[in-house]
Amino acid sequence: MNNRIGKLLVAHPHFPLNSPFAKSVIYIYQDDPVNGTVGVVLNKPSRTTVSDLASQNNVIFGDSKEFVYMGGPVNKSSLLLLHTNDWQSSNTAAAGVRLRISSDNHMLMKLSHDTNQPAYWRLFIGISSWMPGQLDAEIQGNPPFGPIGSWLTCEADESIMFNCDGDKQWHKAVELCSQQTIDQYF
Repeated sequence: MNNRIGKLLVAHPHFPLNSPFAKSVIYIYQDDPVNGTVGVVLNKPSRTTVSDLASQNNVIFGDSKEFVYMGGPVNKSSLLLLHTNDWQSSNTAAAGVRLRISSDNHMLMKLSHDTNQPAYWRLFIGISSWMPGQLDAEIQGNPPFGPIGSWLTCEADESIMFNCDGDKQWHKAVELCSQQTIDQYF
């Protein structure tokens, strides 16, 4: 198993369109042989704004137009904040070299009152996870996990991660994977 912490997992262009992971860009923040692989889908915004979610939790957040993202189909009751390492809350852990992940009851309130917000951040409901060895099997195309090359991987790029979403983000991530692959050979 390769350690993929801090990397992007990008759905291959031939990924089945009826899959919930079609055209997904996932940031991996945990990858080990005991606990498996965990990440968040970066490019699937929900219809809920951060302000609306904060209001539901009795936190006044102002009129933020930022959306809450659907991090994945697992543990949809979890709320996670992926952010740069220039900020922390009461339950913050490393999620790569320059990024952190926070998940606690205080982070929304702290974000709403903190004039020193992280340079980049995105809020997620749910996670994407794989059992130990499962993601390797999907990448290699071992049945029953899918065709060869279901996923592309590349080094994360914060401008792609935080400055766009939806299909535009997926297209940019596919281009980044292609460029990084070419760069390995030349």
